[in-house]
Amino acid sequence: MSNLNGKVAIVTGAASGIGLAVAQDLAGQGVRVIISDVDVERGRAAAAELEGARFQAADMTRPEDVHNLATSTIQSEGRVDILVNNAGIQHVAPIIEFPEEKWRQIIEIMLTAPFLLTQAVLPDMYKRNWGRIINIASVHALRASPFKSAYVTAKHGILGLTRVTALEAAEHGVTCNAICPSYVRTP
Repeated sequence: MSNLNGKVAIVTGAASGIGLAVAQDLAGQGVRVIISDVDVERGRAAAAELEGARFQAADMTRPEDVHNLATSTIQSEGRVDILVNNAGIQHVAPIIEFPEEKWRQIIEIMLTAPFLLTQAVLPDMYKRNWGRIINIASVHALRASPFKSAYVTAKHGILGLTRVTALEAAEHGVTCNAICPSYVRTP
């Protein structure tokens, strides 16, 4: 295991659940963590509890928020060493009843935003010949279930993005991996 002390990480969806647990673990290893979430109150509270962490509100459905998260972190911290794309939501309904706006929201949060963040941090990681990108996928990236069309589609997509990023970035010292947890109850 490498020494992460002094590294800089962005963790999306980090006000609770898996994102918060990842942020806590990274902060415990001396990483300066930028906790990002749409939930301002919980995000600030989470950052206040972690040494070296700060909060930045970002709505992953808004490309300007996504770009600002990456650029402001690079400006304030000098770099992004670790990117954890974790933000996500769920909506359960049969395809014939699935609201188009929910479909778009889930795809934007769980697939488009990780693409944009990856695109934004890779050039600097390439220059430094080091970087780590971790995409939180799901067992639904490997296996579908009914009534979760957008979620399953987004998770399959994030697995594809992970594979493409890993192939493109390897020669630049950057790794990209996906974690596929099973069901997690997130508050």
